[in-house]
Amino acid sequence: MSDELSRVRIFAKTVRYSGDKLRAKGSIKRSNDEKNSFFSMNSMLINPLVTPVISKSIENVINRLQIPHESVKAYVYASSDIQAECHAGDDVDCIIRLSSGLIDILEDKEIEFVVGHEIGHFIYAHGSAIASNRSESLEFSIQQRAQEISADRIGLLACGSLDHSIRAMMKTMSGLSSKYLKFNIGAFLSQLSNTEKFKSQIDSNSSHPSILVRCRALLWFSMSETFKSGEQNYQPNEVAKLNKKIKDDIDKFVDSIARERINTLKKDVALWLCAAKIIEDNAFNSNEQQIFNEMFGQELLDKLKNFLSGHQDASSVQKSVSEKLDAAVRNLQGEIPVSFENEMAVLEKEISSNFV
Repeated sequence: MSDELSRVRIFAKTVRYSGDKLRAKGSIKRSNDEKNSFFSMNSMLINPLVTPVISKSIENVINRLQIPHESVKAYVYASSDIQAECHAGDDVDCIIRLSSGLIDILEDKEIEFVVGHEIGHFIYAHGSAIASNRSESLEFSIQQRAQEISADRIGLLACGSLDHSIRAMMKTMSGLSSKYLKFNIGAFLSQLSNTEKFKSQIDSNSSHPSILVRCRALLWFSMSETFKSGEQNYQPNEVAKLNKKIKDDIDKFVDSIARERINTLKKDVALWLCAAKIIEDNAFNSNEQQIFNEMFGQELLDKLKNFLSGHQDASSVQKSVSEKLDAAVRNLQGEIPVSFENEMAVLEKEISSNFV
């Protein structure tokens, strides 16, 4: 890896969104040559001689982020869809593809934000993390959405303008050009008030958070003293405060259903871990019942008592509890495969400390 890319990645770590935790499992090396050949045959290579305006925007981003020119190759392809994508087979170069429909509605500085966002995915090695952890789990979807927040920050730093960054996102959300849009961020973000009471509209498996939430996250980031000063020495405490506000927003408007489901599954595992501890001595004494009540409430306590008393002998109880625990563990692991071992360790430690 070049020294320039190493320096950029070291800096990028300082502004990475704290919820963006997914990492590649080991080193993943995939050549971009095959994709580059395909794109060369089916898309237009962006260069100063053929696409000077787009080429200049990309050059500005590369210079502003201080990454090697040879690390980025970009293409534009014919499509009315509003799309941008990044392909990175390794940690030294990437391919950016932009649809003509996207280019048609964006102005020069807005292109810089989009290109910077896609390069952000390359800098953070998001593609490798996704490739080595891909699943249908809620955790995977949450992590994909968190990656967008990190990439947006690189996009903002790449174009240097909050106004143009927000404009770019407003245009990609609406498909409208400047001819039909008036830049009013307050009025735009007020749309969030229409969603607070309708969690059923949240797609727990979406790979991208709402652009409204992304815009608000970027607005808060731009209000940091370091960004306003034009410096790059972001301090951990400053970024941590921003991340806390943004996480609360994402949990509320985007990840709430997914996290509620995960918490329900964790509670189910905890319940059957408790049951397994309780039946070790073939008794459910008053002290254990009080502890269980404090953890899960009277209703679940009554249900557990009925469940345990409905078996003929200790062997039957142990078998049933073991089966319930195994099922609960499988369900939890299916939704949080990456953090499963850590979460189980926390749950087991908590249960062991409560039921000594």
